[in-house]
Amino acid sequence: MATSSTTTTPLPDFLSEAGWEIHDTTSPFTAPHGRMYQKFDADGVCWRAFQARDEHCNGAGIIHGGMLMTFADALMGMTVAHNARSTALTVRMTTDLLSIARPGDWVIGQAKVSKLTRSVAFVGAEAHVGKRPLIACQGLFKLMRRRELRSHRQK
Repeated sequence: MATSSTTTTPLPDFLSEAGWEIHDTTSPFTAPHGRMYQKFDADGVCWRAFQARDEHCNGAGIIHGGMLMTFADALMGMTVAHNARSTALTVRMTTDLLSIARPGDWVIGQAKVSKLTRSVAFVGAEAHVGKRPLIACQGLFKLMRRRELRSHRQK
């Protein structure tokens, strides 16, 4: 059973059997969104999952589109970072919200880089609840060198 190095909470059976691990975020923005699970396959595809909670809901009691878009953006960024071995910043993201999710649903997404250059990456992502498509996205990400990031942080 896979667990994080900082927690001993076991994964749900359907995730642990598939080789998923707990993703411990370092982002202060996404940390409040709750526990995420993640894995990479041999083709560089990143998979990520979370169980929707009441805190993710809008006033209609369904999972807020902004939560789903944040999930997809982080998924695509991680996919680019993994494949390019570089920090990646979102330049553009187009999103189609195809269905709804409710508290208790498991949202499972996957992302794959379609083109990688020296300075940018193109990536696509989709997520579903069960067999129902939930969201589809395309993104353009800027690859950042450590030196560029340091100079931005100092400003």
